[in-house]
Amino acid sequence: MFDTLTGFLGSLNWIECLGVLAGVLGVWLSIKERILTWPTFIISYSAYVYLAYDADLFANMALNLVFIVISFYGWRHWIKDKHTDEANSSKIRHTTKKVWVLSLFAWTLGTFIIGTILNNFTHSFLPYWDAFATCTAFTAQWMLSRKYIGTWLCWLISDSVLINLWFLQGYTLTVILFATFMALAIWGWIEWKKILDLSIKKRVNS
Repeated sequence: MFDTLTGFLGSLNWIECLGVLAGVLGVWLSIKERILTWPTFIISYSAYVYLAYDADLFANMALNLVFIVISFYGWRHWIKDKHTDEANSSKIRHTTKKVWVLSLFAWTLGTFIIGTILNNFTHSFLPYWDAFATCTAFTAQWMLSRKYIGTWLCWLISDSVLINLWFLQGYTLTVILFATFMALAIWGWIEWKKILDLSIKKRVNS
């Protein structure tokens, strides 16, 4: 029994464990609109820069590097909202039709350009799927930094692709992480919609 446990612990990728734990905590904090969302995400993204490189998911590796930068932007933006609008620090907003149209255009163009580069100049694993997941996740992260409720749908789309890419590369803990992410994205959408509906109701009644 002890030998089995020791063997299991020895087989774990501790960088993956760190990324998983920080990722789940970061999503939970983002649903609750906590400022600690962003430093927690930075830890997770840093771990996945290494893991994505190791798994030949180069677009995803680049994405996590960009996510680190966006996390600093989101951190600053949420702090600014908190200090400038204490009476209504929650600024969750609907995702406009214009934002969706621009997002779809960016996904299509980005998938083609990034996928083509990866396919021709790297040994990336399933480059066009890697590129598509990267583009949708980038949109999701940007929407999260601006508190667009559509962030959760974008995360579901991206995670549904990434969970398969990581599974095919043998990263079991990360597969569990992305399954958890998908469940949390559904919960996040429900929670943010409640807050958004309540905010709209207050404005109508005021």
